[in-house]
Amino acid sequence: MGAGFSTVTPSGGSVNATSVAQAVWSYTPRSLTDIQNLTVAIQNNDPNILTAISDLQYVPVPYYAGQASLTQVAAFIDNAIRNYGLVNPIANFIANSPYNLWTTNFVASLAANPYLSGSSLNMLLSNVYIPANYAQFLLYYLAQNYYYNKWIETVTASAPSITFSANATISTSPLIAQSITIASGVTVTCGTTTCFFIAQNFNNYGTILNKTGGAGTPGQSGGGGGGGGGGGIAVIAITAVVGTIEVPGSTGGESFAASAGGNAPYAGGAGVFVVVSGVSIALGGTGAPGTGTNGGIPEPNGGGGGGGDEFSGGTGGASTLNVFSSGNALLTYMLYGIGDWWLRNVVGHAPATSTPLLYFYGSGGGGGGGCSASSQYGGGAGGGGGGEVIIYGYSVIAGTVDAYGGAGGTGGLDGSYIGGGGGGGGGGIILVFYGPGGLSGTMNYNVAPGGGGAGSTSSLNGLAGQTGVYFATSVTVNG
Repeated sequence: MGAGFSTVTPSGGSVNATSVAQAVWSYTPRSLTDIQNLTVAIQNNDPNILTAISDLQYVPVPYYAGQASLTQVAAFIDNAIRNYGLVNPIANFIANSPYNLWTTNFVASLAANPYLSGSSLNMLLSNVYIPANYAQFLLYYLAQNYYYNKWIETVTASAPSITFSANATISTSPLIAQSITIASGVTVTCGTTTCFFIAQNFNNYGTILNKTGGAGTPGQSGGGGGGGGGGGIAVIAITAVVGTIEVPGSTGGESFAASAGGNAPYAGGAGVFVVVSGVSIALGGTGAPGTGTNGGIPEPNGGGGGGGDEFSGGTGGASTLNVFSSGNALLTYMLYGIGDWWLRNVVGHAPATSTPLLYFYGSGGGGGGGCSASSQYGGGAGGGGGGEVIIYGYSVIAGTVDAYGGAGGTGGLDGSYIGGGGGGGGGGIILVFYGPGGLSGTMNYNVAPGGGGAGSTSSLNGLAGQTGVYFATSVTVNG
């Protein structure tokens, strides 16, 4: 019906309730009576009043005509999808916009409206009629306009609830669920550099641990192996009970009796951090020099190695820093990446372009300087830097978060050789963003640096790293 028409143009040059209704419904075989039925159906939130299912394509008209509010339209569509199984025709009309009624502005406003549930929006975005790029557009719209709760409700609506009642190691990330509960006394260990927990309700009564950051260096030629950097953990929830979260750097290895000499130490594995403007990465500590060698040079976060007989200590792991202008800017970009991951891996939609997941984790420590001959002791290694934790909740219930640096390793333990101690890793970063629900309680946190490792004499101790950063602030949340 109405073939060839792409717009609705009321006669007489004026737009009012009657002219819009008559313009749309004058195309045979519809009549003004039918749009009146549609208007009554929307006003009463009763799809049974519709003259025909095909009349759903005209749902925007009563809104444009001022006969129904956006909230009434959103509630009507939600009811039609969830209780009447009409997701297919509605998705089809959204995608094809007959008579240009279902404009992107209209659909985006519907997506953000609280009376269109996250469950219904989930079904629409997952529907075969909705193009991948359109689904991405709607998720991006929610994120960039700070509808964080609606975004969470949408991507988690079809997911199960997950309870960890025994110790577990997870390698799947992001972990998306309606609710995530970690029982008291249970430790969930992350097996990836960054673990993402996405849930409407996040309840951690146990411990989440991630030490899988930048790699520590292997020990060789008497020099200790560098400590690994702490990993990354992100919690994105409407209600977030923090519990205990740990992303510590590991201790640098001690020097040891070399079985053979002649190998220079490795640098620590690189780390990645995400911060808001004004937050910086803490520097690791410098390793102490040995006889005729230099101490390991630190990098932001990663501790330097110690000295050695012939080879100087290794450099701490370098770090990449991603800076965002505000907490809202950081969260929005993070949700872009998680949303695209969800579309591709859960829904099966493949947008033309995608935002990558925002990874973050600490740097590894440099290896201790090695020896030129067997049976000699080299330098202690640098400690790994603390990792990073990012928490968002409309409401956040405080807990304990540890992102401390690893201590430097000891050097020259045999007493017959002067070996330097490793430098300590820098403290990590903890960012807490909360909505109008606030941050309840006092957060216990530890971003202390790792201490320098002991050398064969007190003058050859490695240096401690710098203290990391704890930063908590409110963010704008529109729904």
